[in-house]
Amino acid sequence: MEPAEQPPAYCWFSSNSPAPLYSECPGALERVLQTGPCVTGASPAQDAQKFIYKSDSLEVRLHPPRWGWTLPAYGLAGIVEGCLTFRKTCSHVLEVSVSLQGYLTTSASQHASIAVPGISKVTLVNSKTVLFSAPAGNAASVDGEHPFALQFPHYIERGTEPLPPSYTVFQPGVTTEITYQLRVDVVRKGLRRHEKLTVPILYLPKSRPLMPPLEQIPWSARVDSENDERVCTIDVRPVWPSRHDASAYDREDLPAISLTMPTSKHFASGDTIPLSLKIESPRSPALAKLLSYNAHLSLVKRQKTWISLGRQVSIREIMLSRADVYLADDSQEGIAYLRMELQAGEAGRECSWRVENSVAVEHVIRLVITPPEHVKNFPTHRCEVPISLTTDPYGTLQSELLAMQGIPFPALGLSDPGRHLRLQRAT
Repeated sequence: MEPAEQPPAYCWFSSNSPAPLYSECPGALERVLQTGPCVTGASPAQDAQKFIYKSDSLEVRLHPPRWGWTLPAYGLAGIVEGCLTFRKTCSHVLEVSVSLQGYLTTSASQHASIAVPGISKVTLVNSKTVLFSAPAGNAASVDGEHPFALQFPHYIERGTEPLPPSYTVFQPGVTTEITYQLRVDVVRKGLRRHEKLTVPILYLPKSRPLMPPLEQIPWSARVDSENDERVCTIDVRPVWPSRHDASAYDREDLPAISLTMPTSKHFASGDTIPLSLKIESPRSPALAKLLSYNAHLSLVKRQKTWISLGRQVSIREIMLSRADVYLADDSQEGIAYLRMELQAGEAGRECSWRVENSVAVEHVIRLVITPPEHVKNFPTHRCEVPISLTTDPYGTLQSELLAMQGIPFPALGLSDPGRHLRLQRAT
């Protein structure tokens, strides 16, 4: 064996040898094993600087709770609290103000104006607080710290619709954004340069149903829903092919199809929506069971954007879930009862809202019953039922406020991490 290949020398210690010394402070080349939960992301020093925004003369420090986002996020009617600090004395100041602003911006490229797309901007909120105002006709020097607090309103400015959440959607030729920001303005006398600082923030309000959910459709309501106020029945109409003459078909030969669902039509995202389907075909008893195999029920998310001053609507649809269909009863000849369970999307990630004639996020239950393959000249039965989804379940508001000491928790599921917001840098 070559000398370079000789094994290392070992030194044997007796049981009386002292244990090696350890210090509480690790050396530069040592690693520390932590028994607590693994924390990823920025270090504590970086986290402390997360919500500090600076310009040449101004510094804004926001104090929202730590939700784990890179931007300050606020819940329903949340309060934007912070402190404005002048990094250096600012002279000839007439007014110092802080504004909470929200805008809905729609950009649409049309055939006649591809190079210069049409852009519309709607003001959702513009709340202003004056921190300093100089005497009339005079100017003053301002420095030091100036705390402020602005609250998100429940409704949009000069409107009755609830204030919508931060939102971005990209459609072919159309881009829609709802952005919120905190703006600091320092107005100076004469031709001197005004100071301003803009801070982007997220508004993610939670919503809840007004009534407790109905766990399942009672069997008595499936047979006779008129006597149960908790459920309602919707008739499913036939839709004929465009080239078919519907008048030539005997209406009495068509099956009678009805959908039964909770009357409220308000559900929390992630919950299970109970439904019941009744197919009645007395003249063709076998047809009821055949159609039950072709029943397809789904939940569709519909994003709408109005362009060209409301004359056109751009629509984007996303299927969120499909219903599980169970044959509940077919013991009666010519009648089939189906029990359906539809999941209302992913928990905490869906919410129905709208800004009149501008943008809307809608949810509909879509039922399609196609005819059997061997049946010719037969219509397809279709039905769409608009529903409203909320971010959180019924009855969770009080417990959440108690746990958070009165601070409204934002609906973090509404802000998709994969969505690219056009964030403006603080200037």
